[in-house]
Amino acid sequence: METTPWDPEGAAALLDAEGRLAGGATLGGLDAKAYYKQLVAARSLDLRLSRLGLPMWAPAAGEEAPLVAVARVADAEEWILPGNRDVAVAQARGMSAQELLHRITGREGRGLPGRVSSPALRIAAGTDALAMHLAIAAGMAQGQPRGRAVFALCGEGASTTGAFGETLALAASGDLPLVIVVRSQLWPNGAPAEAGVLGDSVADRARSCGLWTRRVDGADPIAVHNTIESAAHRARQGRGAGVVDVVVTPLLHDPPAHRDPVERLRRFLDGRGDWSSTFEDVLEAEIRSQLDHAFHSLEAQ
Repeated sequence: METTPWDPEGAAALLDAEGRLAGGATLGGLDAKAYYKQLVAARSLDLRLSRLGLPMWAPAAGEEAPLVAVARVADAEEWILPGNRDVAVAQARGMSAQELLHRITGREGRGLPGRVSSPALRIAAGTDALAMHLAIAAGMAQGQPRGRAVFALCGEGASTTGAFGETLALAASGDLPLVIVVRSQLWPNGAPAEAGVLGDSVADRARSCGLWTRRVDGADPIAVHNTIESAAHRARQGRGAGVVDVVVTPLLHDPPAHRDPVERLRRFLDGRGDWSSTFEDVLEAEIRSQLDHAFHSLEAQ
């Protein structure tokens, strides 16, 4: 399949557009079927939340791979500092649909509507100032024992702030066990994410600070997971911080099907004989039942 304007340049991938693994590539220890279930659950949640009319809410459809991957890679005792739209992290981390919905709407917890935090799940509360949670993540990473890492997520807009540059400087100078996952949105009809910063991608700018970086295709969930896992492994070994620049495609303007991470992984599972329409129907029914119960509980209050 020929590349299209929707396919990012310079972004690593393990799955081609049809969901086939590149020659020599392996899954490692990744349970692709369980991963797929979490991606579908994240997509279903995002679609339901987009209908609530929450203030300042923006959909994350098409950006699920890095959110779910971070939740899977981080150990139970490792902290995650998500951005304001990263509720799928809590879902993949094990928060029930009912608790998640109550926290998102501000009925529980101390955060603003649309944000989720949980000390029990090691998910830190968000900040009002853009990218300030990255600096907090650097401070937390400095206090971690060997063998543990701290994870922080943000969009490429945060990479233009002073807090982002200061965080990179701290991470590089202190060899901090910090993994920063940045989502750079791909818009074929508009300027690329790096256009506002003299043409350098997030990965290029982080590399110039002396950090380990990788730029990966967000439509390939396997490449995203394995890259974040590699960054976490380095950080836990005391080899310093890493920045993973994930090029994602928002699904707002109907991009080609292969740019959808859920569909790309479905094609992979189908090719291995691990997917069927019956499997999909059962999975979607289970997720719909959980969300229906959570929404009914919310409406009853």
